[in-house]
Amino acid sequence: MSLSNNGREALSAILSNESLFPRIKDSDLSSVASKLARKQVPAAGLTRADLLDLKEALGEVVFENTLDGLSPHHVKLLARRLDKNAPDIEVNTGRSALSYVRQILSGEVTETPASAAQPEPTPAPAEPKKNKYLGRKAFRTGR
Repeated sequence: MSLSNNGREALSAILSNESLFPRIKDSDLSSVASKLARKQVPAAGLTRADLLDLKEALGEVVFENTLDGLSPHHVKLLARRLDKNAPDIEVNTGRSALSYVRQILSGEVTETPASAAQPEPTPAPAEPKKNKYLGRKAFRTGR
């Protein structure tokens, strides 16, 4: 049974009446903040600035724990969202994508322009001419 229908009110009630909840430690509140942030960090529409604001609001430790707790799939999506033209080598595994996200957030990587990320396509090689004699019975038998 919940304290109220609104989870926000329940959290506010717990935080405003700490004396009624003596067993709730700071580490418990940090884990709750991390769980809530884990839902927000991979949310669509967040930019680098939004993530930096979120990092400031949560604190660096909670934010880093949140990034570490994301699944490889979500980290890859986050890296692609932050840099749409990211090289494939940077986002092909969860660990490399997490490193790339941290580089983006620290300002080491700026968004690459589309022309630099996409190499110019090379012209397709011309198709070789077909040999009209291949497959003919006369050619196969030597007559």
